Formats: sequence, C-alpha cells, structure tokens
Amino acid sequence: MALRGMGVLLILWVTEGSMRDDDFPFYDLGTIPAWRDLRSLRGTQSQDQFDKEKYHKQLKELDVQSLYESISRLMKDSKAFWPADGPQDGDVASYAGLFERLAWHCSGTFRLVNGTAAGGCEGARQRHWPENEWRDNSNLDKARGLLGQVKHEFGSQISWSDLLTFAGTTAIKASGGPAKKFCFGRVDDVNGKRSIPLGVEGVKECLGNKFCKSDFECPVAFRWPEQDEADHARCNLTQPHHRLQASHSVGLIYVYPEGPELKSSAKGYSAKQVHNRSPRFSALEVRDTFKERMGWTDRETVALIGGGHTMGRTHGNCNLTGTKWASHPYNEVGPFFEAQAGALRGPTDGTCGTGASAGLAQNTVSSGFEGPWTRTPSQWNYDFFDAMLTEEWEPVKSPFGADQWRTKSRHSTYASTMRLTADLSLVNDETYAAIAREYAADHAKFDSDFADAWYKLVHRSEDNPNENDLESKFGVCTRFEFVK
Repeated sequence: MALRGMGVLLILWVTEGSMRDDDFPFYDLGTIPAWRDLRSLRGTQSQDQFDKEKYHKQLKELDVQSLYESISRLMKDSKAFWPADGPQDGDVASYAGLFERLAWHCSGTFRLVNGTAAGGCEGARQRHWPENEWRDNSNLDKARGLLGQVKHEFGSQISWSDLLTFAGTTAIKASGGPAKKFCFGRVDDVNGKRSIPLGVEGVKECLGNKFCKSDFECPVAFRWPEQDEADHARCNLTQPHHRLQASHSVGLIYVYPEGPELKSSAKGYSAKQVHNRSPRFSALEVRDTFKERMGWTDRETVALIGGGHTMGRTHGNCNLTGTKWASHPYNEVGPFFEAQAGALRGPTDGTCGTGASAGLAQNTVSSGFEGPWTRTPSQWNYDFFDAMLTEEWEPVKSPFGADQWRTKSRHSTYASTMRLTADLSLVNDETYAAIAREYAADHAKFDSDFADAWYKLVHRSEDNPNENDLESKFGVCTRFEFVK
C-alpha cells in the first residue's frame, strides 16, 4: 500500500515536474518537494551534507567574475514565464529586488541566543521542506528557479547556498549599490532536517513522516497590553522542548510587517482610520527580533531594513474577496504558491488580471502588500529614509486587503511609494530615528554601514557563526575588483 502510494507520488512528480520544466526551465533545481526528501528525512541518508572537502577544493577554480556576469545578465533578462519587476513602477525590468529578498530570507533564519547559533543560509535549506513552505518565502521558488539557469551553467562549481547569497549581493552591486566583499565556502545540506527546529508551518508536501507536523501556533505567545485581542498573538522567544523562536510567528523571517493593531481603548486609536497599526509598538517588535533573537545592533538593524527595502517592491494587487481562495489564500500555501497545481502563477480566471499577465507581474500576490518603497526599485537610491522623514504617512489597505501606508499628500514626489508599519517604526523610536536621520543626511555613511551589515547577514550561519569564518577557513573571496 505504501509503495503503491509512493509510486503515485512519483508519477505525479514526473508529470508535474515535466510541465514545470517546459514552462520554466530549471525550476525543479531550486525547489525540492518534501516527499522527495522522505528517504533522507527518515534517517536513511548516509550524510547530512554534500562533500565539504571536495567542494572547497573545487572552489579554488571558480571563475568569480564569470559567475557575477552570468547573474548580472540574468537579472536584466525578464522572462515571460515570470516577468521581472520595474516596468509597473516606471523603472527598468530587473530581478534585483527579488534576488536581494531571496538572499535576505535565506540568511535571515539565523539566530544567536545566549551564544548559541542556528539557521542561516549555509545548507540552502530554503530549497527544502519546511522552509520552502513558509509563507514569508512565497514566490521565492520562482527566484530559485530563475537562478537554476546559473546553477545549471556552473554545476558543482558553486553550491546553492553560495549561489543564493552571492546572487543577492550581485543584485545590489550590479544595481549601483554598495558591496565590499563576498566569501564562498557554504556547503549544501541534503534535506531540510536542520530547519525543523526553526518551526514548521506547512505540511502540504510532507507525507508519511514522523517530522511532518505543524507547530505554527506557538504554545507560548503574547500580545501587547494596548493590542487588539483579535490581532495575531506574537511568539515568545522560548517555546516548549527548548525550541527558540527567532521571529514572532512561524513562517515569518522577522516580524509581522503590518505591526500590531491597537485596541479601541488605546491611546492614539482613531475609528476614522482604515487601520490602527502602531509603528511605536512595531519598533519594540523589531528590536526584540533583530537584537535579542538574531544578534544585530540597532545601527545594523536600521541599515539592513533601509537597504533591504531600497530595491524591489511588494506584491498584493489582487482582491481575493468572494473567491475560493478568500479563506485560504493560495499565496500562503507552499512550496509552489500557485492558484492551480502546476500553473506557476496566480489565478487566470480573471480574479487576478486577464490575458498573458493574469496571475503574473503586476497581478502577482506574495506578501499581500502592494507597491515599491522607492521611485526607482530597480536601482540603488536614497528614497527610503528621505521620504520617511519628510512625508506624513497615512493608513491604507492594499487591493489584497493588507494594512500599509501611503503619503498623505497625493501630489508628493513619493506618492507612488508605500511603507509598512515596520518601516515607520524606524522613525517612531528615538534611537532608530536618530540613525535614520544620520543616513538621510549622509548617504555615504548609509552605503558603508549597509554593506557591512549585509556582509554579516549573508556570512553568518549555524556552521560558521562568525562573519569572517568563511574567509579564515577557505580564503575564496572577492572584493569585486572586476566591476567597472
């Protein structure tokens, strides 16, 4: 019976996989369904990682410039099967923001509590269950699929975890942003077993395994005294069975971006507003996560959020109200995040656009928030802090229904941009705001601090918890001397 069931699964995978490959070349290199990992997850795999010694020896022959150029070309080559962002915001087409987010989310699982490190991008476990089913990784299967072209080109010369982090760094550098150095040496895991302690949200692709159970609802949770009781509870750092929770919800990388909703009796609540999300309390959440759970300073936190939200955009230009996806949005169900199995996109029935762009491009839904943070989301710029400090922001909802913010002046230079509550937390906290004002006044200082923080972000992991470990152990680094 079990063998027959597995046979059916294999047939389904061959059929679905072939369809994905026809529509999206190399897609399957980037996302491994959990049931394909079943054998190794059961403990019958002889090793947890691929051959470290062999990989580190091969690294000495890696042509870093060719790798950089290959990613740079791909970044500007918008594909019909997953169009690049930019044109919908009056900018050039580019996957830069997508690749930056990919590296950010892969690396952002890192936590450092009481000297104990866990997570990080080394291992490339985002390709595997459970991370590939986390809702915060929605549509990053497409980013990994795009990079499958580069992985196919370079093969075993580059690990997935080196590729994901280098792609994000390349995206920043090739878009005019700051990147000082990058070091290689991360080795891939054969499955996502080491991510299970970080939290399990989805089990759609995980069948017949002892690990296959969700702990999405944290047993130990809290709300702020002024927070609406109907709003999401926040996960405490410490959970049962000695599990440490890095974010405030399983499936999120950092915090709830929309921030906590105030109760009607709280100071500052206004019934006239479409939402009452609190940037002040969001700042407490940001500090709790970044500083206490992940080992970032306040300055590094502000630099990372500012640089991370300089390029790219959010996606929520689709209203699912009244549709079959309303109660269980398809964009929250991994690892493929698609409305119809094998479609690789959102609805094509007119719910999210029509024609060739239905469920794609400007009709994509991932986080549910909608819009760019800056006026040139395909190019490095300094809008993030400048706009946040000079504009008055008002609560609005995205077409998807997510709580976000826009400039109160609809004639503002920044009227086409948006902010999340977690963004506005940086100007609603005295310490964060002072750093934000410094960066708005001194762009060179922002560039330098962001480059340092980004380096630290993509280089720390459970296996190499210190940012300079890869350099000291293997010494295969680049300072991008070849970039003119």
